[in-house]
Amino acid sequence: MLLTRLDRVNPVVAELNGLFRDGSLSPTQRAHAARLAHLLFGADDQLIVYGSLVPGGPNHDRVSDLEGTWIQGTLTGDLIAVGWGAAHGYSAFSWRADGPRIRAWLLRSPSLGARWEALDAFEGPEYCRVLAPLETSGGELVAVGYLYEGVGGPPL
Repeated sequence: MLLTRLDRVNPVVAELNGLFRDGSLSPTQRAHAARLAHLLFGADDQLIVYGSLVPGGPNHDRVSDLEGTWIQGTLTGDLIAVGWGAAHGYSAFSWRADGPRIRAWLLRSPSLGARWEALDAFEGPEYCRVLAPLETSGGELVAVGYLYEGVGGPPL
């Protein structure tokens, strides 16, 4: 990872997330943003989960067969009541650098590249795949990976 300090990582994550959230980007532009995320953070191999996909969660089977390493940490952002998960008792998440800390898990797996399309389809249009830094409980950067952010809605 080229960027290792949160004060340097957060602005880059915010800029890339602006691109990922922009519905007017062409597929080529999205691919360029994703390539940059991978070059900077190794993002293609890192999935952060906070809801139904966490180990022991009801949808963990969507990723449990992937070989890799699970690391527990925290994210900063807001829990919001949007998306299909809200109907099942799972809040969605919206990343922001100065938000409260939320527990999450990181899966590091080189097999994720072949799974993104299926995960995008599973999450559906109510969720957008964006980047977020995962930190230790002491605030040290562990990694920057993709997570599925709820689209719209006020913080809980």
